[in-house]
Amino acid sequence: MLIYLMALDTEEERIKFVRLYEEYRNRMHYTASILLKSEIEAEDIVHDTFLTLIDYLDRIDEKDSVGTWNYIVTILKNKCYNFLKRNKRIELTEDEEVFEQPVEMYNLLENQLIKEEAEEFLNTLIKGLKYPYREVIYLQYHNKLNSRQIAELLRTSPANVRKISSRAREQLKKGMQKKGYTCEYGF
Repeated sequence: MLIYLMALDTEEERIKFVRLYEEYRNRMHYTASILLKSEIEAEDIVHDTFLTLIDYLDRIDEKDSVGTWNYIVTILKNKCYNFLKRNKRIELTEDEEVFEQPVEMYNLLENQLIKEEAEEFLNTLIKGLKYPYREVIYLQYHNKLNSRQIAELLRTSPANVRKISSRAREQLKKGMQKKGYTCEYGF
């Protein structure tokens, strides 16, 4: 990390870089490992990507985590492609199908990582809900109970459970949208 920090001019850049490094290095390494099928080569590519990010640090908006990840993973994937081409692991031909298959695989991987991040954030939002919202959502989605069963447990009416569930889902939806996620989680 010291090598990276020495290349930065201001303390503000160093702080920003440290935050990016700590937040994204594991995801970058995981992505590169999948693409390259080698832990050692993945480490080299992640290192090279961080060196590149130093030059473009001013283009990264930390408040937009999805946009930041997309920017970083684009640089990372390009470096992986170039590495594979240099080492002739990908046979480039005029047939676009050869090149499209890896792109589709990488897009699926990226979508999976974004989905996992969104689910983790959703869990955080659920934990932050107040009583009885958290309990109703938990019983409804985790335990797969219907309104009548939840009403019996919470000693209220099924209509009240549906209203609580609706309000809780609305809170979760707003929280997800505020963070920039689309709501594909059944609410």
